[in-house]
Amino acid sequence: MYETHFGLKTKPFAVTPDPRFLYSGNKHREALAALLYGVKQRRGFVCLVGEVGTGKTTLLRALLEQLDVSVRTVLITHTTLNRDELVIMILHELLIPHAGLTRIEMIQALHDFVLAEQMARCPPPLLVVDEAQNLAEAVLEEIRLLTNLEIGDGKLLQVILSGQPELQRKLARPGLRQLGQRIAVRARLEPLDERETAAYVKHRLRVAAGRDVDLFSRAALHRVWWWTAGTPRLVNILCEQALVNAFGANRNRVDEGLVEEASRDLGLDRPRADGALERRQPASAGGRRTWRTMLGLAGRERGA
Repeated sequence: MYETHFGLKTKPFAVTPDPRFLYSGNKHREALAALLYGVKQRRGFVCLVGEVGTGKTTLLRALLEQLDVSVRTVLITHTTLNRDELVIMILHELLIPHAGLTRIEMIQALHDFVLAEQMARCPPPLLVVDEAQNLAEAVLEEIRLLTNLEIGDGKLLQVILSGQPELQRKLARPGLRQLGQRIAVRARLEPLDERETAAYVKHRLRVAAGRDVDLFSRAALHRVWWWTAGTPRLVNILCEQALVNAFGANRNRVDEGLVEEASRDLGLDRPRADGALERRQPASAGGRRTWRTMLGLAGRERGA
């Protein structure tokens, strides 16, 4: 709607995960490097943790794009499945025939497959589970059991578990201590600081325009960080609304006032470091939606 007005080729702040827009700040570079290390060194279990909207899914998709094409991958984003459904999904994604097989036969078929891959000197298959904090303990234990097959110190099936901080707490439960002890590499995504937030916005605009564009004033970028506390998905939502408002007002640049207007339109409260909300004073008119609600809506829009 507004792309032509601002000289953009595509929308810069869509919430759908797109590796093209991956911001290579220090936090994201370190997390991606940890994931790549864990996979390439065949460390077995890797865990990625981050709050809602910090870019975990985008980072996972960037990782998959950087892996050698010979690495067979299984990406699971629907995490309310049970143990049998998990095994069936893995076999389906690896193109392993499984129709009519019993549970034991399906597991044996997977073991035969990963052994054959090893004999052919292929990289071990990679199981990536997004939103893993939603998995039942029984399913997490099933994943651990599926990785028991190994040769020497090399794993024949590798796993990345990605999720919100609840995942870390779940893995610390006594019933999952064996799995928790197997996590060889841990990575964490934190919200962006003010400098990184400004760089993040400019990066996405550059990708969308194919060149450097200066569409947000310095004061506007400060208010973007202030209202979002550096949560990337929330930054996207706020900047998108600010651009829509600027387009509607026939403005060529977003200033501080347009960001404030956008925050009122979205009914945002500012998240604090302790997880509480710093309430807007005075409250905006009409129905309000907090930042947590907005993040939840964005997640549903992308099918998370």
